[in-house]
Amino acid sequence: MPEDFINSRPAEDRAIGEPGAIWTGNFILLCFSSFALLISLQMLIPTLPVYLLAIGGGQRDVGYMMGVYTISAMLMRPVAGCLLDDYGRKKILFLSLVAVLAVTLLYKLASGVVIMMIVRALHGLAAAMAGTAMVTIVADSVPKDRLGEGMGYFGLTSTISLAFAPMVGFWLVGISGYQTLFVAVTLVTVLALSFSLPIRGAGAYSSDPVRTVRGVCASLLEKTALPASVVTFFLTTAYSAVLSFIPLYGVELGIGNTGLFFAANSVTMLIFRPLAGRWADRGGAGTVLLVGHLTMMIGMASVGLSHNILGFVLAGAIIGFGFGFCVPTLQALSLRHAPAERRGAATGTYYIAFDLGLGLGTILWGYVAEAAGYQLMFYTTLAPLVLAGAIYWKIRKKDAEDSKINFSNPFA
Repeated sequence: MPEDFINSRPAEDRAIGEPGAIWTGNFILLCFSSFALLISLQMLIPTLPVYLLAIGGGQRDVGYMMGVYTISAMLMRPVAGCLLDDYGRKKILFLSLVAVLAVTLLYKLASGVVIMMIVRALHGLAAAMAGTAMVTIVADSVPKDRLGEGMGYFGLTSTISLAFAPMVGFWLVGISGYQTLFVAVTLVTVLALSFSLPIRGAGAYSSDPVRTVRGVCASLLEKTALPASVVTFFLTTAYSAVLSFIPLYGVELGIGNTGLFFAANSVTMLIFRPLAGRWADRGGAGTVLLVGHLTMMIGMASVGLSHNILGFVLAGAIIGFGFGFCVPTLQALSLRHAPAERRGAATGTYYIAFDLGLGLGTILWGYVAEAAGYQLMFYTTLAPLVLAGAIYWKIRKKDAEDSKINFSNPFA
């Protein structure tokens, strides 16, 4: 592969404040590697809850299983951020993908609830490190004035994979069973690792990665990323109900393939996610977030009102529109003011909030579903969305003089 195609000068050399291309060879390879990794993860999203019930788990166990994955990922994010800044992006990306590959081999052994919880925890740790590494290399490679647009395009790897990976997972289980699914997950992870090998990433920023305990604690979070991350936490708390309980709610309603929900969800994200990033870059971050939050609320309420496949598909499309507007905007804002040497930590800070919302949300909604049923549970998801909107409006009010909403110091 030609050297100029792989060109990935880190942001401190090229991308910070300078105009430049997004679609470099490095960016394309990152997209392919991320795409393969996410396919392997998302084939498990709708299938593992049903599998857990089949091996003796209950609704509460489903919440715990999803929560264990996301909380373990959350715990890894700040550690991954420090490792990326101290030891270099490429090395950490390679080691983390090797770890993901090793964990996928363990699913064939997960014949009980406890073993499945352990495997999911390990999977969350490894996948979180790989994902944090990829996003950090993207932030290094994309020009700062096009960061929202770049994150929007990169986020399409998640959107496109979500459009078909859950349905592929259901299809594999239907024709050959869960063991075939687990083999497929391993093979796709091999592809993710293969695409990552030519990727170039910035080296270590710290010449002395050995730190004091106080220094390590201080380095885990990047303060400029905190405001956007708090909004993200409440957003993903609500969205966790979709990822964890749509398949089970569909079974309760007699809807056969809830993968159609995720397909509709992904199609609207595919359309609007890059548009949202570009709009936010040009000064409309506040409007993008407002539209996204309101649309998310309509979509979550629509899930509770749905009783057939048509309603499910419509609700999935509405939620995809809202989530697709919010995520690239918040992700770009969390990185926009971070110094180059702290970009790994900023990425970790954002994903801590993202994962914490997913992890705590799945556990919370598991209890709500068990006590009140899935329909009321989806109505209840409006509460964290209202909180996210309230926090956003507080930030907007404080930064009304800045049309791009300065998230670096929103409460000053």
